[in-house]
This record gives sequence, structure tokens and C-alpha cells, in this order.
Amino acid sequence: MRPRPVPIARVQRPATPDKLFTQVIRAAGPSILSLWREGDRFISKGGTQCQDEILYQKEVGKSYYQCNPHFWQCYWQGGVTASPSLSVDLFGQTFHVIATPAFPAIPAFAPGPRYYSLFRRREPGFPHQYGYIVELSVREIPGHTQSILLADSCRDTYLPQRIYGYAKVKDKRSEGFIWDNFERHLFLDRFYVTNRQVNEWYLLLGEPKKVTQERKYWARPALLPRKEQESYCAFYGKRLLEAKLFDAATMSPSEPKNPLPQKVPRPETPWQRDHSRSFLGMARINPDYQLTPLDCQLAQVEGCPERHFTSDSATWMGIHHALGFYPESLMNFIEPSLNLKASSRFYPAASPWHELGVRTSWNGEQESKRPVAFRCYEEVEK
Repeated sequence: MRPRPVPIARVQRPATPDKLFTQVIRAAGPSILSLWREGDRFISKGGTQCQDEILYQKEVGKSYYQCNPHFWQCYWQGGVTASPSLSVDLFGQTFHVIATPAFPAIPAFAPGPRYYSLFRRREPGFPHQYGYIVELSVREIPGHTQSILLADSCRDTYLPQRIYGYAKVKDKRSEGFIWDNFERHLFLDRFYVTNRQVNEWYLLLGEPKKVTQERKYWARPALLPRKEQESYCAFYGKRLLEAKLFDAATMSPSEPKNPLPQKVPRPETPWQRDHSRSFLGMARINPDYQLTPLDCQLAQVEGCPERHFTSDSATWMGIHHALGFYPESLMNFIEPSLNLKASSRFYPAASPWHELGVRTSWNGEQESKRPVAFRCYEEVEK
């Protein structure tokens, strides 16, 4: 018998440093996005340890750290873990991806170099209008860096396409004003626009002197006059949230999976269709009603401790602060004079203002007694 030929093993050539670096960065993609989008998961009970960059405050919910460039800066400065890196196992070897402080200082924030740079699109053609540029390297492959753009994908949430109702109706048998958003792609801010976000707006406008210096206020709602609220939203290609969109996002549909229901109900709270069954309704009946921590998480009314970025207040489609918290500025093309959600922490639980679809007028100027928050929305062409 003729002997069988012995197969010759193919020897795989080692990847060039350029190619290997690219492969490592790509493999690290999920970890990079997790750190960016889920920064709250990386924080221990002790909080962050970089007071000069971002404060860890008990009255601020951890969702504040999601898609937050100050948390990104804090993490790579060593304020979250002593030796920051993102480990990647590839080809039987462990690589460590790190961010580099490749960007100049922002004096309005801190004197040291930055681990990110603000970005806003100035020319057409780029998929993201705004975000943060960061630069990454790999410890085991020196001499190579990669710049990437981190988008603020945590800011807004999608409004499903369906039929919606506007405002509260006097006669529950009446349909009232009905509208739909079919073939429209609308993204609504989940939380109020904050001082941190407005600080970035000022920097991009070239007005660093307007930046709020006190870090303890960065997570709080930005209290801008109406015209500046509209200007802020427009700067990022957005608009001030409309009243009908606010109602759509806060009034839970009776048939969530049916975009063409026979009836469009007007629930009076985001959690109970019948206002009388909520703690707000019970407070009207019982003047001695004592607020519970859960009540205050759902709707921060008078007597509740002030908290920000509490995620327990989410509505059916993911926005927060439908009732209570701060008065909210709204654009209203249907009833222009009714441009303010008055329900807020400045009224007791028994107040008649604490119902969905109930609004009043605002002259657009801020007052210290009842400051007004705002949020934006964006319509995307697809």
C-alpha cells in the first residue's frame, strides 16, 4: 500500500499591529457601549471619587450617570476603579482598552486634559447631529489610537405609532381631540433638560461664562426662559415638547398592541385610570393622608424630598415626571394659552392640578417660587 501523504499544517501568520489593534477595538465595542450607556452599573455603594468632576449625591438617581460625559471623565481619571480599563480576550490573549486624555481642558469644568470632546454636526451627511468624541488605545499595542463618537442614546425614547388623544375631556363619552403619528418617527426626552446639558450648549455657543459652576446643580432641571428653551432645542435639531405629545406619552393606552383602537381613553394618572384609586385621589378624600416613599417616587408633590432622575416615575412608553416634580413648559398649537403642566412639587397631593391633560398658562419668564422645567423632542426622517 502506498503511504498516505501527511497533511502539512498551515501556519497562521500573526496579524500586523494595525490589523490586530482594529480587531481589539471592534471586539471591545460592547464593553465600551456598556460603560457609556450603563455607567450606573459600574458605581459601587461608595459612589464616585472625583469631586472636581461629578458629585455623587443621594438625591440624584443613578440613571443620571448613563451617557454622561462627566462620568466617562471620572471613570478614566480613576474615580470609579483604581485601574480603569476594559478587558478583551482575543486569540488567546487578554488586551486592555483604555481611553486617553487627548483633548484640551475645558476651563469652565476643570483645568486638566479631557477624555472627551464635545461634538455637534456642522455639515450634512453625518448620521449623528451631536455627541462626544473619545480616543481609545490598547496597552498591549502601543502607538495606535482610534477616535470614536459616542452618541447620547440615553436621552430620549420612541413614541409608538398609533392613535392618541389630547387633553382631558369633560364628557367621558366624547372622543375629544384625536390624532395619530403614523409614518412619523418621534423621539421624546425621557427627563427634563438639565443644567449639565445646558452647560454644553453654552460651551458650543462660545459662552463659557454662562456655565453653571456649582456641580451640585448639574443634575437639576435647567430653568431657562421660554425663548431660550426653544433655542436650546433648536440648536440640536429638536423642538420644545408639544402638549399633545406629552399626553400621548403619559396617558396609557387601553390596548397597547392595537394601534387603531375603537376608543381612546383619557386616564387621569399614568398608573391608575381612575384618579380616586391613586394616592393623589386618596389625599383629596382624606386630609390627613400621609405620603409614603413610593408615592413620592411616582409623583414628587409638596412634602416629598426633592430627588432627581428617579426612574420609578416612568410612564407606559418610558418618559418620566408626568405628574408632580416640576412645572413643565409645553408648546401647544391646539390651545396656545394652555402651555404649562402645573402639576408639581409646589402643590399638595390633594391639588386638582395633579391630573393628566390639565394645563394652565405661563408667560415664559422664570419665577423663583415655581420654576419651570422643559424637555425636547425630535422627529427623524427614515
